[in-house]
Amino acid sequence: MVRVWRHIILLMSFLLVSQLAYADVSEVTATVDRNPVTANESFVLTVTVDDDVANDSFSPSKLLKDFVVGRTSVSRQTSMINGKLSKQTRFTTVLIPQSAGDYKIPEISIGGASSDPISLQVLEPGNNQDNEQKVAFLEAQVDNQQVYLQQPITYVARLFLAADLNKGNLIPPEAENADIQQIGRDEESTEMVNGRRYKVYQRVYQITPSKSGSLSITGARFDGEVFTQGQRSIFSSFSNTQPVSTIAETIEVEVQAVPDNWQGHWLPSELVSVSQSVSPEQDSYTVGEPFTVSYMLTAVGVKPEQLPDIQPEFPDTVRIYPDGDETDQFSRNGVIISQKTISFAIVPNQPGPLKIPALSIPWFNTKTGSPASAKTEELNFSVAMGDGMQSIPTPNDNAEAPATEEQPENSEKPASTEVKTQSAEWSIWVISLLALALVISLILNAYLLWHKGTISQSRVPSRKPEETPRNLNKDKFWREFQLACRNNNAQEAKDSLLKWANRYFERSFNSLTELSQYLSIEASCSSLQQSLYHPGATPWQDGKVLYKEVRASIESRKNKATTKNVLPNLYGSG
Repeated sequence: MVRVWRHIILLMSFLLVSQLAYADVSEVTATVDRNPVTANESFVLTVTVDDDVANDSFSPSKLLKDFVVGRTSVSRQTSMINGKLSKQTRFTTVLIPQSAGDYKIPEISIGGASSDPISLQVLEPGNNQDNEQKVAFLEAQVDNQQVYLQQPITYVARLFLAADLNKGNLIPPEAENADIQQIGRDEESTEMVNGRRYKVYQRVYQITPSKSGSLSITGARFDGEVFTQGQRSIFSSFSNTQPVSTIAETIEVEVQAVPDNWQGHWLPSELVSVSQSVSPEQDSYTVGEPFTVSYMLTAVGVKPEQLPDIQPEFPDTVRIYPDGDETDQFSRNGVIISQKTISFAIVPNQPGPLKIPALSIPWFNTKTGSPASAKTEELNFSVAMGDGMQSIPTPNDNAEAPATEEQPENSEKPASTEVKTQSAEWSIWVISLLALALVISLILNAYLLWHKGTISQSRVPSRKPEETPRNLNKDKFWREFQLACRNNNAQEAKDSLLKWANRYFERSFNSLTELSQYLSIEASCSSLQQSLYHPGATPWQDGKVLYKEVRASIESRKNKATTKNVLPNLYGSG
């Protein structure tokens, strides 16, 4: 019972003290750090209360509707002077006027006390009267104020700070019907402005309009804190930093629509190119054996999703197997470059000349304001019939028969009948011989395939399980691959790996992509291919990773093969 009364007395005492503290507010003062100020530049409003009050006692967004209201920080101080306890609460708010003119900060009431109103003069941007007082300001510019639909705009924001930065956040510009993304990394430098040294932080954005017409870009904004010049006393609880905010000017851009006479996929860019490659590179190929044709489309200043589909035309004499497209994006000198790569496995069906038409990609040159096209060269190959293969006669060949001359009316009929009979017998013999040759060829090919499969199966358990790491090192191509990975030599690693794999697995791998899928090492091979084929790619440094993954894949395949060979013995021969 005593404990209950003790808790009640403590609670009542706390409420009484809180009420007395609230009632002790006798003075509220409001000050600004400078007057006049410049439009789009921040100034600091400080509201001081001579008591400890709650954080929500001051709501600047409700009172200061003529300004952009930034962050508000709250600090408290308690001191004892001549045995008298005093408390103080300070609210610090960052305000940004957006246009020049005369403004009035109204009185601020807290706990029954009110501050005096403040008359504020806001100057036009660029007025020299306020230059010496600027602690921070933002400059912004675009590379072009008249663009076409989906043509990227480069927006450069430069933040000038005359004091050391404690913390801050640079908010991107805003625009309706446009996509905005940052490009590259921030850059730092120093500059002298009106005799005052500033540290400059630069950030680049790409703005892609999605609608034609007038585009209004609201300037980037900075909110942060900088260190003040004076030193803080060890007996003061107030921070030695001050909040700072600033906004860049709004920029207007005119976005032109797609030209009325344009047809097809709309691709506005400064430069577009398309290249092609063939693997393996040969002048002649064999019927039924595949080879790969790859296309790479590169466009400057566009996003990957803006790139069109790559759809080359192929003749009817081949079978086509698309290998999916890959997209990539990187920046160079503050400009985004996008790439799309697609490969096609091509299997010739007939011997003779093979022609793959040139590929043409239409695009719009934003520099010249006129249509353009990126083209590849026509590919010409020769296709030969493989050993042991025979060309299947065409229907026209089978339809040919010896033509009989029209006999005069007075010719003898028995002679004509004899000629037709001999011709028919000759045709039957020819067809029979062809059929017999075809049957023998099919039987022979089937036997060879069966015999080859039997030999391969007999070789697998005798050779592959014995491929220990020591035996691998006896292979010339494996040693070359190991050395290339150790030295991070991308080209030699690719060549030696393909040569070793063709010998080791007794099959033909036409590309690194095909081998990586077979070994399930797509990630490390993707890094190798990017360093080989992507312009401006960083030097390849993943040699050890690739070597370890190839070794791990070999071990995994050997374990699976061993398990597969043991399973039939468990179940018996039946």
